[in-house]
Amino acid sequence: MQDLDTFLLAAVRAAPRRYCMPPLPPDAAAAASVGVGATLAFALEGARTVHESGSPTPPRTEAFFTHALAELIRRALAPEGGDPAFQALVLQAQSAEVREHVRLAAQVASDRRAVRAATDAMGHPGKLRDMPSGRTRDALARLHRLAADGAWTELAAAAEKPSAQDIAAGEPVRPLLEELRSSPSLQRLVHGSALLRDEAVQRYLRLSERRGPLGGSDAAAASGRASARLGEMAEHATAQAFGAITDLLNRHHEQGAAYRVVRSLRPPRGFPGETNKAKDEWDAAIVRSGQGGAGEIVLLAEIKASPAAATSDFSRLLRGLKRLAHADPDRTYAFASAAGEAHVAGMSLCRLRPDGHSLPPHVIYCCSAPTESHPPFLSAATKAVLLGEPAAFEFACRLARGEAPPASDLLPVWDALAKEPRLRSALYQYETAKRVREAMVHPLDLLSALEDGPA
Repeated sequence: MQDLDTFLLAAVRAAPRRYCMPPLPPDAAAAASVGVGATLAFALEGARTVHESGSPTPPRTEAFFTHALAELIRRALAPEGGDPAFQALVLQAQSAEVREHVRLAAQVASDRRAVRAATDAMGHPGKLRDMPSGRTRDALARLHRLAADGAWTELAAAAEKPSAQDIAAGEPVRPLLEELRSSPSLQRLVHGSALLRDEAVQRYLRLSERRGPLGGSDAAAASGRASARLGEMAEHATAQAFGAITDLLNRHHEQGAAYRVVRSLRPPRGFPGETNKAKDEWDAAIVRSGQGGAGEIVLLAEIKASPAAATSDFSRLLRGLKRLAHADPDRTYAFASAAGEAHVAGMSLCRLRPDGHSLPPHVIYCCSAPTESHPPFLSAATKAVLLGEPAAFEFACRLARGEAPPASDLLPVWDALAKEPRLRSALYQYETAKRVREAMVHPLDLLSALEDGPA
């Protein structure tokens, strides 16, 4: 069995890494010739090396970084090809009307429900069915129709005099009408409708449309379904390949079916170790039957639809592995899985402990996405982190006001890189992407490597 485990690990090592990060340019001049992303990645990696070694920062490194960051900010603000999400944030910082729109938009759904509930209480068709025809019934029906149409300004006007005089003082709905007229929810909806005519708010909405579909919209739902399909394709490809791998291993095993695929492994309640921000569900594992029915994890895989998704998940993965390694080596743990309980030996879990930020050799990422022609040196997440730094955001706001701030105003971002936990992901962004992609294989590549190995 140990020979077969070794055979499997040899295939893991031999499988091609089609998603690997390209090496960084060899020097600053070469990085600058590639582009602003490569320039910033080169500078960040230099800062990480200095931070870890404690050596002095090479001359002009700070200026190299701040000039590249200034260029990144300018490009993010460019009307064509810029970053609409960042531009929307800058506009929000500059416009009181946009800030008010954003504040009102955060509660517009609850305000709509409140106002429509109020008009339902007075003019819902079911309530009007037994009411005699006349001015009161017509007025209540109109209030209900305006609320259903989202015509908030017209609704507020209809609830005011003299239109409301169509409802006599003695009518039971009169107090409800008074509540609607003074409703803070209706007032906010009317104010929000007026703000939609403001030029800055209209520009903000156009930027919001460009940055992606709004949550809850049909477009957002379609995007979510597309992402889910990519994930399902990766899961299917991995399950198929792992099934073929276990079949191959079992054919070479003296006692037959010793290896099996286990999906969606979840630790039992009360499992030791820290749970905070640690991965607690493991996509796929190949488990070998051990003594006493306890399984040995010989390969553990996380399945990702894209390499970028794995990079952002890496810290959770490490914390999850460290937690699993807290297992008592002399115990057997009953994990939940897609096929029921899976009994795993504690010693097997202890072997999952990462070495610093390096994964154990039998822990991998699986991905079936098309190979990128040019993996980005600077991740989208790192761009967002850098652009969100206070000094960078203030620099952007000054540019948007027509000023020409010097790149040296961005030195606080450089100074914070080695000190602030919020920037750790940016400081280690290339190193993290490199480690993740070195541990990432296409499941069919792994199967081929196993089939091509020694019999």
